[in-house]
Amino acid sequence: MKKKIASIFLIVFILISIFSFHEITSIHKFDSNAVKENINYLSSDTFKGRLAGTFENEQASAYIKSEFKKNGIKPLNKDYYENFKVIYPEKISGAPYLRVINKQGQTIKVFNYGTDFKEDMISFKQNRTSFSKGSSVTVKDTFIRVSSGKGNYVFYTPDDNNLDFRSSFDSSSKFSLLIMVKKDTLKAMENYLNDNNTIDCFIPYKETETSVNNVVGYIKGKNSSLPPIVISGHFDHLGEDLLNTTYPGALDNASGISFVMEMSKYIKSLGTPDRDIIFAAFNGEEYGLRGSEVFANEYLTRLEGGKVFNFDMIGSDNSVPLGIMGAKDDSDKTPLIYVISKICTDNNIHYNNLFEDNSDHSPFRKLGIDAITFCDNDTKRIHTPNDKAEFISTASIDRAYNVSSKEILHLSFGRNPIVMYSRYVATLSLTCTVICTFYLIVIYKKDV
Repeated sequence: MKKKIASIFLIVFILISIFSFHEITSIHKFDSNAVKENINYLSSDTFKGRLAGTFENEQASAYIKSEFKKNGIKPLNKDYYENFKVIYPEKISGAPYLRVINKQGQTIKVFNYGTDFKEDMISFKQNRTSFSKGSSVTVKDTFIRVSSGKGNYVFYTPDDNNLDFRSSFDSSSKFSLLIMVKKDTLKAMENYLNDNNTIDCFIPYKETETSVNNVVGYIKGKNSSLPPIVISGHFDHLGEDLLNTTYPGALDNASGISFVMEMSKYIKSLGTPDRDIIFAAFNGEEYGLRGSEVFANEYLTRLEGGKVFNFDMIGSDNSVPLGIMGAKDDSDKTPLIYVISKICTDNNIHYNNLFEDNSDHSPFRKLGIDAITFCDNDTKRIHTPNDKAEFISTASIDRAYNVSSKEILHLSFGRNPIVMYSRYVATLSLTCTVICTFYLIVIYKKDV
């Protein structure tokens, strides 16, 4: 009888072990190295900074679509794309210049683009200004402002006297054109104006309307009537300057969208979730959160009661805390922020709470939808040509995964033991299999 009972248990434990190991092998382990590989690719010169409205931005959206498709993520609409209009800064023909012209119409000084001056990306409502000293010109230590019937133009010196930083584009800006200049350039301009010369400036950009795409897919849950989970990040960045220097946007935000793509592969491998999980790659974030705003408004009814986990700047190599970002009107007590903060505390994760409206959680919060952004709040290199993949840390990527996945999986799969505890079941059943086998061997030896 003992042999029979032990044999039955052995067979049961073997079957459980086989089933559990099958579950384990079918689960794709989240791979931060794969995230970094995608960051490296998306921030390469192939995509020329992924400026929304450019061909390279379209290429980036096509790549993300192909990855979603490969990972088994279904399109949320017919072809994954959510199309919308934006105003974008389009390069036009001509070379940039900042020069000084005397009373006789002769050019007496030409400043060097990239060394003495450079455009700021904020606005290109006008791309040329020519002015002399007068009532419409204000000269200060750090800027020269020109007001005319055509608009407002500002030449300013950055705080660090460095021309590398590139602002986000803002089609609603009150400025017509902003130019960064070095301190000595600004001083020289002031002196030339005092000598009754004319400053003439041209930047070959114009504001143009075009269509761009978000890329959106989803995993269908067991009960699609439940509020969904959204896992998102933006993929656009700031393109190139007029010397064709690329602003790679590795941390901001090839990192976030690469994280989302890897999460889609991982979560898909876990099986069918309890509710729909939407994966959104937003475009036009650098134009004022345009893509997330369009998405949030279009799917508002479907999103009500849902949770949005946005990823923006994940993977800093500096020892910065993990930022849990809510909106300006949120607080430490806002439910989703509170839950994620507690996860950090319970797992000894260095973090801080931020309350700003400058990432893609903001449009959702304005509509009353729970949303946060995970962010390594490191501004040392962002919006410069030095935001490169070589500075990305897989340890920081893993940190964001370890924190965010706990709540995402809890909301997605609840306490499903097959998904959440396959490894434990496999280990336990294997141990029991060994014990039963050993026990049978002992019994058979005694009989002999």
